[in-house]
Amino acid sequence: MKTCQICGKPIDFSSRAKKFCSPECRAREKYNRNRAWLAAHPGKAAEYSRKWRKENPELVKQIGRDNYRRKVLRQIKEEREK
Repeated sequence: MKTCQICGKPIDFSSRAKKFCSPECRAREKYNRNRAWLAAHPGKAAEYSRKWRKENPELVKQIGRDNYRRKVLRQIKEEREK
């Protein structure tokens, strides 16, 4: 019987190519592979990021605004709890 490569649970044999027991384990492996690629290719990753930011300036600004709002709201909440 095969086991999941992430959590080690047994896998149903509905397909020989199946490697993960659930969509969560599949997503976790995709995340792990992506992080490994980013660590192995820091120059390419930075190049992709620069290109995307250059092509999407309005979206970059909006994301920055949203992050700032979240930061300020978190600070206000922490001050009120003190």
